[in-house]
Amino acid sequence: MKFHIRYKKAPIKGALFFLKKTVVFTCFTTLLFSACKEEPKKIEIEVKPVKKIEDLNKATLDSYKDILSQNKNDSLLVLETDTLISFPFFSALKSSNSILFFENCKLNPLGDTVLFYINNARLYGLYPNDYFSNKLKKIIPKIYDTINEDYYPALAAKAELLITDAFLKLGAHINKGRFNPDTALTEWHPAKLDTNWLSILRFGLNNKKVKNALDSLEPKHEGYTFLKYAFRKYLKENEQLNWDSVPVYSLSDTSKTLKLLLKERLLITGDYNDSLKVNDSLKLAKALKSFQKRMNLDPDGKLGKYTKQALQLSKEQTIRQMEMALERWRWEPKKYPEKYAIVNIPSANMNVYEWWKKKKIDTLVLRSNVVVGKPETPTPLLESKINYIIIYPYWNVPFTIAWKEILPMVQRDTSYLRKKNFEVIGARGEVVTDIGKLNWKKYNKEYLPIRFRQRIGNENSLGICKFNFNNKYGVYLHDTNSKRYFKTFYRYQSHGCIRLDKYYEMARFLIRDDTLNIPYDTLNTWLARPEQQKINLKKRLPIYIRYYTVQTDSVMNMKFFIDIYRKDEELMKKIYK
Repeated sequence: MKFHIRYKKAPIKGALFFLKKTVVFTCFTTLLFSACKEEPKKIEIEVKPVKKIEDLNKATLDSYKDILSQNKNDSLLVLETDTLISFPFFSALKSSNSILFFENCKLNPLGDTVLFYINNARLYGLYPNDYFSNKLKKIIPKIYDTINEDYYPALAAKAELLITDAFLKLGAHINKGRFNPDTALTEWHPAKLDTNWLSILRFGLNNKKVKNALDSLEPKHEGYTFLKYAFRKYLKENEQLNWDSVPVYSLSDTSKTLKLLLKERLLITGDYNDSLKVNDSLKLAKALKSFQKRMNLDPDGKLGKYTKQALQLSKEQTIRQMEMALERWRWEPKKYPEKYAIVNIPSANMNVYEWWKKKKIDTLVLRSNVVVGKPETPTPLLESKINYIIIYPYWNVPFTIAWKEILPMVQRDTSYLRKKNFEVIGARGEVVTDIGKLNWKKYNKEYLPIRFRQRIGNENSLGICKFNFNNKYGVYLHDTNSKRYFKTFYRYQSHGCIRLDKYYEMARFLIRDDTLNIPYDTLNTWLARPEQQKINLKKRLPIYIRYYTVQTDSVMNMKFFIDIYRKDEELMKKIYK
């Protein structure tokens, strides 16, 4: 098992812990030792039997206190093979002079409740073994030896510590997730949590309202709430069903084995209708189309590249895909601005929302298909603000595209530049008028003293409008002269920038707050006249580029999308290992 660790010691109340650098679990504490002023001591528990019931509570508490007294490091607790990373927050949650979850070495009602949510962390899209679920299932039955009628309070004390750490971690992960959104590395970072997260958990324990406490730590966005309930419904409806991935890459599309496996799989998921009065091949094609529609794939009834990828999802992997979507929702800001745009890469669309004060809800004001980056040139995930619009922009060709795609074409035929409306820009920024004098054969990736720029106009690759937002990746939102992809299912075709279908509606929305200076008629005139104009926005529009392979509407209809960049797959590997 692996963790990602970056550790910084801090006082208990303001402790910051980061899980960053990859280490094998057995080396976990060793790595931490080098970062602490005092190396955490690995505490071993001495297990002794106790027979008298009246002595059990005192013996459990004494063992609990003894473990704490042996720990000389206030930043974590290493208990045998387990590292309790939320240890600095124990004192804020419970007194070290009390046992909360056990009574006479048996789980009390509060302990039963907390353990239920640990064992059923999947209800929140989390992984129970991250919270010692299997370990506690082994320890708790050993607290009482039914054969010899002996009790082991030290094991109850150990379980008390593990449950406390698990409860704190569960609350933190429900609130803000397990990963750093920027690096996709496992992270324990309480500073990012809601400021009242500890008081909420403490209230839940003190008032026997554990579920209320955990639920109140969840994101409040409708997208998360709808997905969570759809996820739980999906778990219940498919509890008795099971399906595995179909080995489409190891069998030919015409093999009888593959057809049989496809039929079995599509029968389980309800796509194959055996009662249809048509031949088997047509039944299978119809079933495949049904599956493709559910997965938002082109319903052509064929085993294309992305259909094959979707068929690799077993039942468990499908559930995990939903869990990854719930995880990503926890990374979102607690509250969105009054107006914002959000691009979802897997669904290749953009929604623009505006806060409707009357009903106190986000209202969808614009929805558009977009084209995003290819898997080999992915669109980055980011947050920024659209700050200006360029009407009739130049396209300054990025270096990678220049040497990899355009230069070879020019070396074969320099008329390519004229046909595609490109200019050649020299080292001093001047337009090179006589391109025939350039020694094109000498130019390559290592030596390219010129750059390419596409002139403004309808044939420009950026189209008529470019919407700029600051980011370190050099990507932006723009119109395009190639409209055909907007009507396709697989809109993963760009070099990383985002092509926008409804660029005109977007431009109108962005200037709405400044129509005194730029009326809509003026915008229309500028769009019709091939001259460059720059519009600095009166109010910058926040834009979020995200990655959700599962989305749900208000009636719990789920839409699945292909994990085009395999980002979900990456997270799954780190969680489930």
